[in-house]
Parts: sequence; structure tokens; C-alpha cells
Amino acid sequence: MNFKKIINLIQYKGLLLFADSENVYQSKIINLLIINDINFKVIRKKNYLSNNNDKQIIFLKSFSYFLVFFLNRGSKKIVFVAQPFYAISYIFLNRFILACYDCHYGLPKINSIKLFLEEFILKKIESIIHRDLRLWKIYKPILKTKKNILIPDHLSTNLNNPNLLNKKNYTNITAVVLGWIDDKEVQITETVISLLKLGVKIEFYISEKSQLEINNLKLEIESKYPKQVRFNSFINNKNTIEKISKFHIGICPHSKKYSLINKTYRQYCGSSRIIDYIEAGLPIVVSKTAYFQRYIARSHKAQIIDIFEIEKLKKIEDLTLLLKLKKTEFSVSKKIFNRKFLSDKFIRFIF
Repeated sequence: MNFKKIINLIQYKGLLLFADSENVYQSKIINLLIINDINFKVIRKKNYLSNNNDKQIIFLKSFSYFLVFFLNRGSKKIVFVAQPFYAISYIFLNRFILACYDCHYGLPKINSIKLFLEEFILKKIESIIHRDLRLWKIYKPILKTKKNILIPDHLSTNLNNPNLLNKKNYTNITAVVLGWIDDKEVQITETVISLLKLGVKIEFYISEKSQLEINNLKLEIESKYPKQVRFNSFINNKNTIEKISKFHIGICPHSKKYSLINKTYRQYCGSSRIIDYIEAGLPIVVSKTAYFQRYIARSHKAQIIDIFEIEKLKKIEDLTLLLKLKKTEFSVSKKIFNRKFLSDKFIRFIF
């Protein structure tokens, strides 16, 4: 990045998106901006997705990244972080709208300093975008005093997948796991094992890093169920959705019955997997404790299977019958997940 381009970014008057971390939620927000033909630029640190060829994205080294953020005083800015805690570097440099993926509050054994800074940052900033109900339920007294908006994970395309017509062959039941959950408090190991014992074939679409993190479990299930499991690398959202549409079931996290994760956190957290499974036309295996995730599925009239029902099934025919009994009628019944409604609401919020 040459000096002239840095100057152009500092003088830019449009909307700037600063991506401090990488997650699917950013693409959802970008999609809403494109619908309304809004001019914007995405700035990412060099160490995030450095091989991305999207010309809309500008990669800067850390110093240049923060220099542009600090010196550009004429543009609206949205900062994407995983949790509010990671916005600590920004609040002393410039004004911005915070868009966080989730929060630290509610996680087991979390550092008290992180919790203190999380609350401090939420009090300090003026505007907040949240993707699920966690922040609102946990920090409602603070958020009520702020300019805040809920922009949930939503469909990127229309529900026109041919697999939505319920014409799948139920001879061999298959399931898919997007983005393995390896944290012991939300892991889906028990559900995966239960399905494998029934004879279900399962494919995983996860990063190579995640595959290394669960290497012991991977080796175990591959040795016990060599013809039933397969691990694939997650490439990108669009290609993955096309591939998983051939499956019968999509599996979500939180299959641990007695988790140390705070009940409120568990109930009101979202999941980009839900939307991916809906776009692929899959019935969704999800816990009753994941209230907001189930709300997303119901709002799209997707078929929901209680994650703990799986453990009660004795044979593969029971699962087949369960899938056949509930026909899926995919459509968006709640306007909060309608892209045009969200786009208009989002633009009014920013400008």
C-alpha cells in the first residue's frame, strides 16, 4: 500500500468498515449495504485473509490500519470485533459504531478484567450493532442509553434451492457439521457419536486449524466409523452451502446438557450455521436451550429436531420416520430476517 493510497483513505468521506477479526457476520452487513447501493470500503489488517482477492477489501499493516482509523475524521466508521473487549484500542482514537460478534459475559472461567473492560467499552461507545439477543439480555441497562440495533444473521440469497422441495432419498441418512465446536461446554461430540451409532454418515466442513485442535477425537471416530465420517476443509460460504444441500440434517452446538456456560448466554446466542443450514434446505438439529437459534429456524419455517431426541432413538428407521413426518416449508415469516427490511433499517441507523 503506497503513501498516496493511505492519504486517499484518510480523506475518504464515505462509510469505512474496519475488520479487526474475521467472521461471517461481516459479509451479512456488507450484503445489506450493497442492496441499498451504499458506497463503502472495507479495511482489514494484513494478517486477516491476506489471500483474499476481493478488490473491495483493502489490507493494511497494523500501523497503517490504525493510522487511517485515527486520522480519518470525515467518514462514518463501523468496527467489527469478536467481543467488545477487543475494541479497547479503538475507543481512545476516534468515534465509531461497534459491531461485535458475541461477548465474554456468560462464558466459564472468564477473566474478570475482560468482563470489567467489556462493560467499560459498552458504556464508553455511543452506537452498537448486535447480531443476537445476548448483549441486550445481559447489558440491557447500558444499551437502553445507547443508539443500538439488532441486525441478526440473515439469508444472503432467496430460498430457491431445489433441495427445499423435500424430494430427498431417505435410504442413507447423512448429516453435516459446519464449523466444529470443540469447546467442552458447547461441544457436539455426544450428538455426533449418537448419530454415528445409528448408522448416519457425517461430513464436517471445518478449517484445517480446527481439525488439528480436535485431532484425537478425529482419529477416534475415523477409526471406529471409517466409512461414516469425512472431514472437509471449509473454503467459502457460497460453495459450502451448495455442497451441504445434499445432506439430510444440519447439526448445531450446545448438546451438553449441564454446561457451565451462563443460561442467558446459551439461550440468546445466535449461530450463522442456522442460516447456512436453512439456505441449504436442511432440517436442523438444535438444543431446546438455544432459544434464539430456534427462533431463527422457526422464523424461516425450517424443521427443528431437538438435539436430545437423537439420544432416545434406537435405530436409523426411527430417525428416518422423524424426518419424513415433518415436511419443511421454507419461507421468511418474520420481517426481522427480511433482507430489504433489514437493509433499510440498517441504513437509517447509520446515517
